[in-house]
Amino acid sequence: MRFDVAVVGGGISGLVAAHHLHRSGLAMVLIETTSRLGGKVQTDHQDGFLIEAGPDSFVTGKRSVLDLARDLGLEESVISSRPEHRGSHIWWQGRLHPLPGGLLLMVPSRLGPLLGSSLLSWRGKLRVLADLVIPRGEKTDESLESFVDRRLGREVLERIAEPLIAGIHAAEPSTMSLRASFPRFLEMEREHRSLILAARAAASRPTTNGLSHFASFEGGMGQLTDVLAGSIAGADIMTSVTVTALEGGDGGYRLTLSNRSELKAESVVLATPARTTAQLLSVIAPEAAAAVADIHQVATSTVTLAYRTEHIPPLSGSGFVVPAVEDRRIMGVSYLSQKWDGRVPDSRFVLLRAFVGGSKGQELARAEQDQLESAVRHELDAMVGITADPVKSWARSWDNGLHQYTLGHRDRVVRAESAFATHPGLALAGAAFHGIGLNECVDSGRSAAETVLAARSGSARSRPTVRLRSPGGRD
Repeated sequence: MRFDVAVVGGGISGLVAAHHLHRSGLAMVLIETTSRLGGKVQTDHQDGFLIEAGPDSFVTGKRSVLDLARDLGLEESVISSRPEHRGSHIWWQGRLHPLPGGLLLMVPSRLGPLLGSSLLSWRGKLRVLADLVIPRGEKTDESLESFVDRRLGREVLERIAEPLIAGIHAAEPSTMSLRASFPRFLEMEREHRSLILAARAAASRPTTNGLSHFASFEGGMGQLTDVLAGSIAGADIMTSVTVTALEGGDGGYRLTLSNRSELKAESVVLATPARTTAQLLSVIAPEAAAAVADIHQVATSTVTLAYRTEHIPPLSGSGFVVPAVEDRRIMGVSYLSQKWDGRVPDSRFVLLRAFVGGSKGQELARAEQDQLESAVRHELDAMVGITADPVKSWARSWDNGLHQYTLGHRDRVVRAESAFATHPGLALAGAAFHGIGLNECVDSGRSAAETVLAARSGSARSRPTVRLRSPGGRD
């Protein structure tokens, strides 16, 4: 089989790349190891419950997912979080503390809520104010721990920044590259010197989309990937098949598959996890493979529990996160049925989801479902007072499913992408490189498609004739 382009990996980034390439009229094949497209962005509907396999929302401050939703005709399906249950909590020293209002992730844009918070001591609050006079830093690749400690102090690092960041990256602040993970904070320091002043300036800028900071879809996040997969229905799609080898030759690339077949493609998009990408690049681009192989991955799991409403104590806000220094077995809990409309059959039920993983939770994240559920229920009993049995439960584990951007990450990505200069038509996509958020994954898939189209345009100009193909066509 011969194609114009092969997209390896059917997660959100691979689907976005395939969507743009298919729309351009190329003969394309999408190859996915599992039986289902969408990667971690999947929603299961069971007895009126919406169960998210991966993220339950996306950030609206960036337009990438919103623009894709509009492109797919899903704009009207985007929903905001429920306003009456907004606000998160931090579990600290045996109880839940409201997260101070006006935070830009970990940086206060308003001092009143911070000074009135029960989460920080007065010494810690005064240390935060020192950000107003501290000079800019000079390091080129600083750890998150060093940056937050330098600008806002140790209490903010341990009680606010670390648990919030762990809920996103499941990483240790001491190993995280700020430049790769949160470049916005470096820009804030560079442009305003003070993070507090930068957060105030950001908060003063009006938003025009009318959505909450986090948004989702009426049918769950899987609604996005389901419609995205449907947009490439005319292309060749292969599921439950793994690419075992990638080689160059004959003006393109040869892919060997786990079903012992082979296919050829003029261009290839690798939208696979870092370890898989490194293995596939080992023959044709060993320098890139070595750089990608150094990108760290960790296991994460979620346990979703449905309870009868009368069995649950009153819950405030949308959930809570847990600092690592508290030495608990969960990283946080999201109150899904309070956060979003339509996640439970009716008001008789409450749906909660607990997150397991992080630097101290790798063994539990890889445990069997009954062990995961038992550990989570024990924590919910101890921390929130939920003693009742759930009416339903679901566990989902992703072994090596989350990429971490450790110190030197940007340099590794630059080395990998630079090595591609001698491999026209070969592109990388996915959460391993330029951001793990959904907006960044969408950007990554679109960028990979543009790289392929640009390479094909250049090679087409060098050929005497160009053969046109209909969408989804094949040689």
